Amino acid sequence: MMRIASLRLAPLLLALVSTGTALACSYDGKPMDLEAAHPYSLDVAIAIHDAYQRQQLQRYVPLQGGFGLRRAQLTLGKLDAVLRPVNSSQAFNLLLVEPGLWSTFDYTQAPPALTMHTAGPQAGVPTVVTGEGVLMALLKGQLTFDTALKTGLLRISGSEEQHQAVIRILSAIDVSAAPV
Repeated sequence: MMRIASLRLAPLLLALVSTGTALACSYDGKPMDLEAAHPYSLDVAIAIHDAYQRQQLQRYVPLQGGFGLRRAQLTLGKLDAVLRPVNSSQAFNLLLVEPGLWSTFDYTQAPPALTMHTAGPQAGVPTVVTGEGVLMALLKGQLTFDTALKTGLLRISGSEEQHQAVIRILSAIDVSAAPV
């Protein structure tokens, strides 16, 4: 009986071990290491904490496991829906610092693609490091992109050209276009 159960679990375990996204973030039970995630992640996390303490940013209730992942996916999907009309030809990675959730927004292809819950950043592509609460505030019109950038709630890495391209994309966020 035990052998049959282990044979049934073998393909599942193999799939989890062989995929890079199986343990990509804390929603999967992986502990978050801010320093290892990205050079900007610790600074952004501190800026977010300070903004919560000063009540400049509405604190959101953290959700664990699948519930947290689903909310993050909905937030990223809303951001994608707002950014697609910008018609950029730039791709960028996005790291949500709280869970360590990586995603890639690729507007260089047709149709544009959002890949969520990736194993890490796509090489050679600029990275946006921020928090889910920051994205929620941006999409609700409670925070401007310029303020998020100036206060360290959002940081961008990459070459100067990539940095400016991502700034052009994100500064075009139109909350009136955000899905409810």
